[in-house]
Amino acid sequence: MAVQTALDKALKLLANRARTALELDRALERAGFPVPERESALARVRELGYINDHETARTRARSRVGQGDAPRLAAKRLTAQGIDPPDARRAAAEAAEGVGEDELASRALQRRLRGRQPTSEREKQRLLRALIAKGHRPSAAAKALGIEWEGNDEIDEG
Repeated sequence: MAVQTALDKALKLLANRARTALELDRALERAGFPVPERESALARVRELGYINDHETARTRARSRVGQGDAPRLAAKRLTAQGIDPPDARRAAAEAAEGVGEDELASRALQRRLRGRQPTSEREKQRLLRALIAKGHRPSAAAKALGIEWEGNDEIDEG
């Protein structure tokens, strides 16, 4: 059996799904490849055009925002996946398609409810927490639910 090279492993990983350069480097590190081999493999797949962090960011941001995440949460997740923060913010803003925060929270709520209405105040409070967890500002989430919001609208982004 032939010994697998870092490039072979990288190509196999990329055949399964698109990855950022950081994700690919981490996967190669976990597979036990030394730094010089990883760097060489990453350079080659970049040269071949098989990794494109910008396009990966755009695709993932569209997916996350489409699943109800606020653009700020989508950008934060992209940054954690190895996308440069300015590129992550740009991709998330593009995914929002110029729609305002209140409308995005309302869409996320409708996606979650699937056309039905909340049945109780308790459910509304649960939905409020769920929307906030998806990165929506509390005031936007409350507005989508028809709840008065007088609290702090700041979200810890650290």
